[in-house]
Amino acid sequence: MNASEAYQIQKTRFMLWLQKYELADISPLREKDVDLEKLLSLCVVEQTKNNLALHAIWFLEKYALAHTEDLPTIFHFLLDNRLRITIEGAQRILGNIYLQALNSSSYTTTEDQEEELINCGFDWLTTPDKSIAVVANSIELLYFLSLRNDWIKKALESEISLLLERGTTPAIRSRGQKVLKQLHRKPKS
Repeated sequence: MNASEAYQIQKTRFMLWLQKYELADISPLREKDVDLEKLLSLCVVEQTKNNLALHAIWFLEKYALAHTEDLPTIFHFLLDNRLRITIEGAQRILGNIYLQALNSSSYTTTEDQEEELINCGFDWLTTPDKSIAVVANSIELLYFLSLRNDWIKKALESEISLLLERGTTPAIRSRGQKVLKQLHRKPKS
């Protein structure tokens, strides 16, 4: 399934979900496109009854994959509002979108944005009882940023080693060991 197909499926799911909870009046979906500003605002809404923010960011993830031209707008908004995204399922998706932006050849982050991402990654990595998926994403995010900011390597290695020493889930252990190996690889000459 390509990004466009995944987007269309998720768009239909989101539309049906909005209808089910009688939220169609706040829908960002239009006949032929999406009101991106409205969708972004739903990702940080504090309404918790039906997990609206989670469903909105879940749709946004697929939207971002299919509409890469909007990735800078999405990335800026999510980075500026990351502290308002408190549902851990939404944070997992937030990490996915951050990684998508960092991997994009058509988008370059600023030094300030990278500093914010580094802070975010270490916050997630060091928060006790953070969900497995969020911790795994933070390891990936910090590894990717360590390729641009060499100082991260030692700090990331220390944090991963602490996680492994304390005992962790098989998923975190696997991801941590994989990244430790990558951090110890000698660069090709």
